[in-house]
Amino acid sequence: MIWFGKLPGIRIPEPAPREHPHRRMRQALECVACNAPGLTGPALVEALAGTGWVDATTAERLLPEFRHFDAEQHFAQNLRRLSFRGRSVEEEFRRAVARAMEDIAGPARSGSGDEHPELRFGDEEWQGTLLAFPEVRCSIGGRVRELIAAAAEEMPDSLVLLARNFDPDAHAQLKALLGREIPGTLLTVNHLLGIRAMVLRYQPDPERVRSLLALGRPLRSADIARLGDRDMSLK
Repeated sequence: MIWFGKLPGIRIPEPAPREHPHRRMRQALECVACNAPGLTGPALVEALAGTGWVDATTAERLLPEFRHFDAEQHFAQNLRRLSFRGRSVEEEFRRAVARAMEDIAGPARSGSGDEHPELRFGDEEWQGTLLAFPEVRCSIGGRVRELIAAAAEEMPDSLVLLARNFDPDAHAQLKALLGREIPGTLLTVNHLLGIRAMVLRYQPDPERVRSLLALGRPLRSADIARLGDRDMSLK
């Protein structure tokens, strides 16, 4: 990931003036990990300094002492935490999802605010749309239904719905709402993180990833595991 010297939209708490340097360093590491867990070297030092918790000299000096800090684990834990908290953290949740999707499917275009919450990924030949909701048990009704209907009007090649988990009737309702022309795929937060881990490790062909996101049903762990097998097709 390219680092541009700032953490856009990330809420960073003000450091206490006399906070212990190691505590400030850990807070800076956690702030960066929530948005850019893959940063290393000079880009990481710059990002740490950009949080305001430490300066570049301190960050560079203390980094060896935090070599066991697992940025990937913190990123995953933060995304799972946000998925419990509902609409109060919706924009922060969508930013974290967009970060994960960048690793999964390449650069994506993200809407902003309640009117445009979708995340669009793909290229000129294939377009996918993802709607992410920080809900423990997402159901297809009310605002969720309205947003799905609005996203479907753009006729994406796949529409992915992401939440912590889903109501048992969600797939049937999504399928009825979208009809046969648009495959609707249900994706849990844990499965999103699983796909990201598999893509980063095995680097499967992008077409296989697109096929996974366009299965048109709830994804299962077995579907995601196949990304690590170069000889099997998704079914």
